[in-house]
Amino acid sequence: MSVNMRIIQLVFVLVFLNIGNVSAKELRLAVGLALPPYVLSDTDTGMELDIVQTVFENLGHTVKPVYVPFARVVKHLDQGKVDGAITINENSGIQNVFYTDSHITYQNVAVSLKSNNYKIDTISDLEKYRILAFQNATKYLGDEFAKMASDNPKYKETAKQKAQIPMLFLDRTQSLVLDINIFKYFRKNNTDHDVSAPVTIHEIFPKTHYRTALVNEKLRDDFNLELAKLRASGKYKKIISNYVD
Repeated sequence: MSVNMRIIQLVFVLVFLNIGNVSAKELRLAVGLALPPYVLSDTDTGMELDIVQTVFENLGHTVKPVYVPFARVVKHLDQGKVDGAITINENSGIQNVFYTDSHITYQNVAVSLKSNNYKIDTISDLEKYRILAFQNATKYLGDEFAKMASDNPKYKETAKQKAQIPMLFLDRTQSLVLDINIFKYFRKNNTDHDVSAPVTIHEIFPKTHYRTALVNEKLRDDFNLELAKLRASGKYKKIISNYVD
């Protein structure tokens, strides 16, 4: 083989390797809401973060979470400091990005002990019971909930959601108001109290579907295809189950 042919082959190899390096990259994603079990910032894990990381890993990328206050997410995107952001939807007010299909769903619920057989079919039904909700729930759950809380002298809030769960099983409250997966996660990991009694989940609040916002349209399209594959394979449900079942 001639020297010139060897040089040409070497050039092709180098070009091929370079293309591979361009297509596979580290993606910096802004995370404005580090909330167990969705995002565990101390270990860069959590059901939401695991799903997003798995999708991108299957596409040949790695993810570097960038934890910032939510108010700074838009600034980081505008300044090109990140390639995207998670726990976002169209109501977030972020423009000039490409939204993926929903990769995670949050849902606040009311939880009561099944043995009590409470009738909680609407938000207004909560007014009859002792309620322990997450901090600032009246700001996030709408006007009807805020009115119920105002009219209910037995309504309380707590900032410590880990401590919120045993209060139901210790009969310190009649119903909890919190995200369903937060309830399941802290119940699963509670080792200080007996929290095994059957419960009733009252789905009286709407679900909120969150997406990933990306600055690259093709990356968004690739994400959507891989997310669909992840769901179809059963691996999506397995990731969720790891944290709450």
